[in-house]
Amino acid sequence: MRSTCDLESFFATLAVGLVAVATILMTSTPGAAQDGQRATVVSLTESDRVAALENVQYALSELGDGASYVWHRGHGKLSGVVQPTQSFVDAKGRVCRHVIVLLSAGEKSRRTEAVACRLENGVWRLDG
Repeated sequence: MRSTCDLESFFATLAVGLVAVATILMTSTPGAAQDGQRATVVSLTESDRVAALENVQYALSELGDGASYVWHRGHGKLSGVVQPTQSFVDAKGRVCRHVIVLLSAGEKSRRTEAVACRLENGVWRLDG
């Protein structure tokens, strides 16, 4: 059974990750309004967001630098590629990794780069 502190860390990390996933997928396409196109809004469920975060967590924990992890959500609406590119130890002594994430939902895709650091409980926290 997890302690209260572990649960708080887990939910804080989950919240950061869900915001990151939502930001990646929901940001309108640059220049779309200028071209007269409507930005596509992708409707994702909470379980879609959690699945995306779980796949990022898996790739950060299991892959070496430069390897890619490709995943697809069961119903085909959501997929992604996660590629950790560089591991390092930050000033706080945490193991951190630079990661590139490509998420696709329907016809919309977004690529982002972030740094994730491993917390004491083993969960990776996306820092941006």
